[in-house]
Amino acid sequence: MGFKKTKKQKFSLKQLAELRRPQVGVLDLLPFKRFEGDDHLLVLAGENKQDAGYMDMLTIYGKDLDFVYGVGSEGASNIIRDYHLLLNTFTSDFDIIITRMAAETTIQQRAWLANRQAIDQEMAQTTDQRRYRQLQLRYQLVTRQIESLRHVAENVKHQSYTAFIYGESAAETRTTREIFMSSGGRAITAQPMSLDTKKTMLQILQDPTQQLNQ
Repeated sequence: MGFKKTKKQKFSLKQLAELRRPQVGVLDLLPFKRFEGDDHLLVLAGENKQDAGYMDMLTIYGKDLDFVYGVGSEGASNIIRDYHLLLNTFTSDFDIIITRMAAETTIQQRAWLANRQAIDQEMAQTTDQRRYRQLQLRYQLVTRQIESLRHVAENVKHQSYTAFIYGESAAETRTTREIFMSSGGRAITAQPMSLDTKKTMLQILQDPTQQLNQ
């Protein structure tokens, strides 16, 4: 009597990673208790679950390759020099985490939205039909640019760098954050992170397999 061969179940890379990954709660991986303040600092928890300091997350923006490797440019050397300067002068603790995140276009969107608002105001005031038509065309072009940036933010994933800044108190953390942002020179351009992005980062830290299909 023959034995029917059992068909092996196939798993995707993401499924295998999830099967092998130990289930770790976000409070174990990152001892985070809650958000605090208008800037949404993270309150950290100690072993006894009591408040044990604060942390903030900063988005680190990348450099344009033309700046780094441009002909006759000292961009790369300047970046290395300024990064060493940061390490030597910034005495507080910090970490830089690399993840795959949605592309950040908030700053560009704000600039184009302000531009569109200015065009809209001029359209409302002008009585010259030719000028009105020119403004109308510009308004349409700016609107397309905003839509393009929104599409990028929603659909494009890239390697993202996040700085974790620490402090014993909320005031110390905020001061340390400002020092870090002002000390990066040409090496690191850091900006405050939105609450939604912080929540996304916490989800990724809890479950890194979320990045496999991105």
